[in-house]
Amino acid sequence: MPSITLRGYGETIWLESRALVLEQKGLRRRIPIEAVEAARVVGRGRRSVEIALWSVDGSAGPVFTLDGRDAAQAVRLVEVVNAARADSGPPQGGAALVEQRPASPSVRKKGLGLTRRERAVGIALLVVYIGGLAVLGWAGEPQRAALWLLGATPALFGLLIVVPSLRWAWKRWTVRRRGVTVVAVLARRERKRTFFRYTDLEGGTHEIESDYAVKGIGGDPTRIEVVYDRQRPDRAICSLAASTLLWRTVGVTLAGGLLLSIAFIMMPLQLILLLLSG
Repeated sequence: MPSITLRGYGETIWLESRALVLEQKGLRRRIPIEAVEAARVVGRGRRSVEIALWSVDGSAGPVFTLDGRDAAQAVRLVEVVNAARADSGPPQGGAALVEQRPASPSVRKKGLGLTRRERAVGIALLVVYIGGLAVLGWAGEPQRAALWLLGATPALFGLLIVVPSLRWAWKRWTVRRRGVTVVAVLARRERKRTFFRYTDLEGGTHEIESDYAVKGIGGDPTRIEVVYDRQRPDRAICSLAASTLLWRTVGVTLAGGLLLSIAFIMMPLQLILLLLSG
């Protein structure tokens, strides 16, 4: 079989001696071709890949999804896997053939899971931070330079609160805007994490990690309501109560807003005051 590698955002999948090797979320899974029922291209730009495993006793088999960055590689990978897979699955199901172990530390840290845009923003902020400190030092303002230096702490913690929350809110808004509401059933539990499985309108099965605040339908903790993206069925959110969303918004606004306000006083404001005093 040809060697094909598809890279995602902190994820990688490649073919290796009649097996797919998927490195994702700190785990390496070796998936023999015999375990694969179907591979398909999904997602915006058709850059992502779903690998569906053979089921057992008629129940839906596991589905692994990789958010890729190269549409051509995704299509090629799917073509090769579907050409090599068997027409029938093993009696014990595909999941039983999957070997799983922790990925090497070097793999987990590669790229820090950041997109190219996020890395560029991080570099730009670092340049601004060093540049502002240099300007205040060159202007002979040691007190303002000290405030600028210490201001990195509230700025960092404020961003750690606000940025993930904004990304979470953006995901919820985009999924809701073009979403389909379905019922998801309990799939598995891993330590403190709980995963539910849902089926899209095309018959594809997907998994979602439940939000800790999600409520079971009718008080049944094994059934929850989720909304998935019509354009990317593997992208979904848990339906949450309006009160939960309100309290989370208030908490992020108060905590993140306070820290970023302190950071503004200690950093940009010092440059503004320096310019005004000149």
